[in-house]
Amino acid sequence: MKKKRSSFAGWLWVLSSLVLIIGGLGYYKYNQIKVAIDMAASFPEHYEVVDATYVKVSDHTPTVSVLGSAASPLQSNLSLELSGKVAFVGFQPGEKANAGGLLFQVDISEERARIKSAQARKKHAQSVLQRYQTLLEKKSISQEQYDQAYADLIVVQSEIEVLQATIKQKTIVAPFDGVIGLHDIKLGDYVSANQVLSTFIGDSDKIWVDFSVPQFYPELKISSQIRARNIDYLGTSSFQLATVIAKDTQISDTTRSLRYRAKVSRTLAPYTPNMPLEVLIPISDNKTVYQVPVTSVNQDIYGSYVMKLTALNSEPGAYRAKRASVQVISEINGSKLITEGIHEGEKIATAGAFKLYEGLLVRSKEGTSQQESSLVAAVGE
Repeated sequence: MKKKRSSFAGWLWVLSSLVLIIGGLGYYKYNQIKVAIDMAASFPEHYEVVDATYVKVSDHTPTVSVLGSAASPLQSNLSLELSGKVAFVGFQPGEKANAGGLLFQVDISEERARIKSAQARKKHAQSVLQRYQTLLEKKSISQEQYDQAYADLIVVQSEIEVLQATIKQKTIVAPFDGVIGLHDIKLGDYVSANQVLSTFIGDSDKIWVDFSVPQFYPELKISSQIRARNIDYLGTSSFQLATVIAKDTQISDTTRSLRYRAKVSRTLAPYTPNMPLEVLIPISDNKTVYQVPVTSVNQDIYGSYVMKLTALNSEPGAYRAKRASVQVISEINGSKLITEGIHEGEKIATAGAFKLYEGLLVRSKEGTSQQESSLVAAVGE
């Protein structure tokens, strides 16, 4: 009986010791955690600094993008009506020529010689006609002889005109002020009739934009506006307004598209003829959208979203981040166009918005506000 009591007392002592040890360790750990919590509480709440702006309302015209090309209102392919060996090259590639300047000419030595001969015969025919006129007035010759002398003069004059026309057919002059394109024509080269020797681009303050619109889109009205830009490898060129000045009379039976021509100022759009262009054409009426900077919109597996900034009454200049899913319909000129998820006047984060999460404390730097303007989307709905 004494052994059982002694064994129970031993186990009780062991258990008491364990409880004391565990309790002591727990109390020590509790004090450590409490100290850490108190220390953390003594520091200010973590926050992020971002740029911010206010949501603006803009008018948006849904558009579709089509391929176009630039054309010069003053553009000519240079060719001769008659073949021959090149005897004169007036301008080298890239040189500027004034209207009427001699560009190319093939050998006209034969025509010049025949004109010289014809002019001598013309002078003789004129002299004969004058003498016959005097003799006819004295009735010393018949009317028939006078008529024959007059006819001889007309024949010679006609021969000279034919030779002069032949020289023109062997000559190319600048049709207007402009610049001659690339060519490899040299003295002595033989060129054929209607062979294109070079191109000639005239000086003009306008440039044409030619494009085709598929038949299932609404027809554009004359004087309506479209936007065009050159297609560069970075895709950063800006769109310029162009005014529609003409359209074809029928839809193409091969492409089922209707061709249009617009004009734009060359100072705004110094396009090279035949340069490929991206053309935006309106396909419906204007609609109201919300315009925000591109940097304010982020995307994850749940879709596009922005981070709204809700002001804290307790701390001026401080905000709480709140995620808002949005519906983006297009992007243009560094702005996203949104139809759902935000409202006019709401403050949202821009640069640095990717760092934010729901409920985070935020301090903002005021960014450049979005200007209220009429927008045309880069890609239609």
